[in-house]
Amino acid sequence: MPHAATHHRITMNLHDKLKDILPKLLPRRPEDAVKGTELISRVRGALGESYSDGTLRTQFSLLALEEDTCLARIPGGQGYYLRRDGDPLPGLQDVMTGRDSQAETPLHRAIALAVRLYDTAGSSVFAYPVTEESWCHPDLVAVQWPAGRWMEDGTYRMENRPGRRASYRAVCVSLNDDEEGLRRDFFRALSGGEWAQEMELLLVGSSATAARYAAALGSAYGVGVRLIGTNNSTSRLPHADELLRMEASQTQELISQLTQCTYCSPIHRADPLISARNMPDVLPMLHWAEQCVERGSVEAYERRVAIY
Repeated sequence: MPHAATHHRITMNLHDKLKDILPKLLPRRPEDAVKGTELISRVRGALGESYSDGTLRTQFSLLALEEDTCLARIPGGQGYYLRRDGDPLPGLQDVMTGRDSQAETPLHRAIALAVRLYDTAGSSVFAYPVTEESWCHPDLVAVQWPAGRWMEDGTYRMENRPGRRASYRAVCVSLNDDEEGLRRDFFRALSGGEWAQEMELLLVGSSATAARYAAALGSAYGVGVRLIGTNNSTSRLPHADELLRMEASQTQELISQLTQCTYCSPIHRADPLISARNMPDVLPMLHWAEQCVERGSVEAYERRVAIY
């Protein structure tokens, strides 16, 4: 197994190598965009078999969010093409949904609120696109980094301690207010979060009665249950894109006006129930977080939200 410093150089070299080779591999028109599988094949033709699919996909996701790289992504992650100078970066709402904000659902707003709830509390957030109900990954992952401090440029620098590692809270969001729907969302949270140190079901706009029912399940299985009241309507919330782009102070003011109640705190497991490496949909998040820990920093464009 390579020394951590050696792996650090490999990871950083991959980032730089991709910046160098991608202009030769990417189609020039959005209508000719290639999917991630095809781009991985092209990259392997240039770099060989040294990197896993998950590592390459994670680098693609991060590069697509950088301002100074050539990699552009079709909204929704359906393909990659060559970004031209002056092309705008995709909005987080576009990346999460693949649609414009007028087509968003109440769940998009609820998950955007959840992202801001965690990132304004100091966690970095890994968000999955809101495409369909998944039992193989949570809706988002809140990442707690090893001890360190924030720098003036927005970078988080970790203390150089042996064995440092991140801690993960897997979060599913529910808008349901009936026992059948809550039971499904609860066990979806359990299914998608068994690999994490903590699991949480975040109820947005549900009633206190529904929350108490979910809390009874949470107490039995060690899953946290938290209620964010929105007067029974997420339509009172700003649009998802607006929520994602708010300044931290604006977000904190909005959240302070909402009813919050923790009905059940998650059990922290030093040893999760199953290995994250047995969860293919979790691997891109894991590669991203492990790379940040290995290099000892979380860059400004990563620390708020990374997108699968």
